[in-house]
Amino acid sequence: MVKRSWGSWLSILAGIIGILDTIVVTGLKGGVNLGTILPAGVGSLFLLWGLWGDKFRNTLFSQRFPGLRKLIRWGIVLLLGSFFIIEGLILWNTEDRIPEQGKVLIILGAGLNGEQLSWTLRERVDKGVGILAENPQMKVVVSGGQGPGEWIPEAEAMAQYLIGQGIAPERILKEDRSTSTMENFRFSRVLLDQLEGFDPAEPVLVITSDFHMFRSKILAGRNGLNPVGVPCSTPWYIRPNAYLREYFAVVKSILIDR
Repeated sequence: MVKRSWGSWLSILAGIIGILDTIVVTGLKGGVNLGTILPAGVGSLFLLWGLWGDKFRNTLFSQRFPGLRKLIRWGIVLLLGSFFIIEGLILWNTEDRIPEQGKVLIILGAGLNGEQLSWTLRERVDKGVGILAENPQMKVVVSGGQGPGEWIPEAEAMAQYLIGQGIAPERILKEDRSTSTMENFRFSRVLLDQLEGFDPAEPVLVITSDFHMFRSKILAGRNGLNPVGVPCSTPWYIRPNAYLREYFAVVKSILIDR
């Protein structure tokens, strides 16, 4: 029997948990996407490291590479440090105080099943219906283009749903070109600039999922908007996957989305 260090056994355990998480969440209709696949990918790396890591370390950290161990350790420290900092910011920058006299609401898309709203998107739009009913003067931008497996743009589906819930069509602005969160706000800003009396310094309500709010507010700010977060909750069984995926998305947005 191969003797393994306690670190190797922890790595094997973490790997198995990650792979099982992907299987369970996918089975619970979490869908096949980066968020559901990531735990299996990361888990596979942990599993491989646990099975062969001891042998690999003995070879890699030999006298031929005296500084490599320190370099890898610092890399791991920086990775974990950035992960916990960003996840903390995601958790603590979710919900804001809604202003009494908001004029504009943006609802971000979240996928369609054909032309039907996904569960996540329906929750966002339903929250928007409640806010719009309480603020009859408020305009709403429904933002989302057409992706794979979608028969119509997300903005069109959201607009149809809002009209079906009694929201007047003249209150709805459709942004149907975006394929990313950055484009959501870039193209929404173009529509808002055409509104008479719109002032980008005024608060703009943004409805999206709780884990997505921190990044959304960053990108809204980069497009000259003053976002106020109105989050929708994420099902408990998807939360670990969603927050893991969002870490990488935040890093990408901070470095690339301009």
